[in-house]
Amino acid sequence: MKKIKVGVIGAGGIAQYGHIPSYKTIEGVEITALSDPNEAKLHEVKDKFSIDKAFTDYKKLLEIDEIDAVSICTPNYLHARMALDALRCGKNVLCEKPFAVTAKEAEEVIREAEKSGKILLENLSLRYDLTHRIIQEYVREERLGRLYYAKCSYLRRKGHPGIGGWFTNKKESGGGCLIDLGIHMLDLALCSLGQPKPVSVTASTYDYLIPQATDGGWPPDDTRINDDFDKKVDIEDLATAFIKFNNGSTLLLEAGWAGYSEIGVKVSLFGTKAGVELVKSVGGIDEHRPIKFTLYEEHNGRIYEIHPETPSTYSYWEDSFPFFIRHFIACIRGEEEPGITPDEILLRQKIIDAVYLSAEKGITVTF
Repeated sequence: MKKIKVGVIGAGGIAQYGHIPSYKTIEGVEITALSDPNEAKLHEVKDKFSIDKAFTDYKKLLEIDEIDAVSICTPNYLHARMALDALRCGKNVLCEKPFAVTAKEAEEVIREAEKSGKILLENLSLRYDLTHRIIQEYVREERLGRLYYAKCSYLRRKGHPGIGGWFTNKKESGGGCLIDLGIHMLDLALCSLGQPKPVSVTASTYDYLIPQATDGGWPPDDTRINDDFDKKVDIEDLATAFIKFNNGSTLLLEAGWAGYSEIGVKVSLFGTKAGVELVKSVGGIDEHRPIKFTLYEEHNGRIYEIHPETPSTYSYWEDSFPFFIRHFIACIRGEEEPGITPDEILLRQKIIDAVYLSAEKGITVTF
């Protein structure tokens, strides 16, 4: 088996807790190089994970011929530019979400990927949680019937990431909780509803709790080495959207970093034969978080609550994230087909753009 050599661009929290440890669990994969403009962080992470080469300029990493693939783990506004550079250097690319900050940027990267013939994936790894894979089996088997309505939310009470860092600066992040959390929930809904095309989006965003925002613990303190937290805070901390699709289905989408509300990840699907409700709590970075997974199904004229056999807890870093990284490597080796297509990447970005436009203008955006 040919060894796959990987370069990681960006040495922050998502690289240290997700990408690097996950690659290290895969036989025949070697992390050859790391890059980050923050020199102190770069060398600490290099030593922590025993990575051979380190560069403050990511283009030096891309010049290494033996590197087959890169993970892009940088602030959002850099994603598209770095993905283009990596593809032009002949690398397979796994890019953190959001793939880009606008659909126009995403289209340019996708065209380059098609030209290069390389694998291009966006890290929408929540869809690889076991419970979501079970839901997709139900959908394929038509056990739920025709799905016509979905409610998907990811809500925190006090969970702004890195107040004053790039996460909360629109110029560098492209947006707040919607582009950070909401994109995961949008992805789960679209997978379940059959990848329908949007017809209209009506949305609102809010930033009322920004003045009293407290740091939500991401990036983890141990990854904050010489980071800059003096940037302007100008993003939303709650986003809501109602989306209609061309197959007649609708989606209620919620994403929030802060609010006086319930918390957790919730997915509710309404089908003509059965329904599904998935509830996951959110908590500390190392926690195994409780899951409640319910199938609502009719038997002999009565609707029953059925609880499929699944683990009672899950860990994002131990379960879905390594699964997705293994999928990326399997795609490079030709063992699997990419589970996230360029069309899906672009569709999600177009919907995110429409949500922000609807909220900004106070209008319903039609496609």
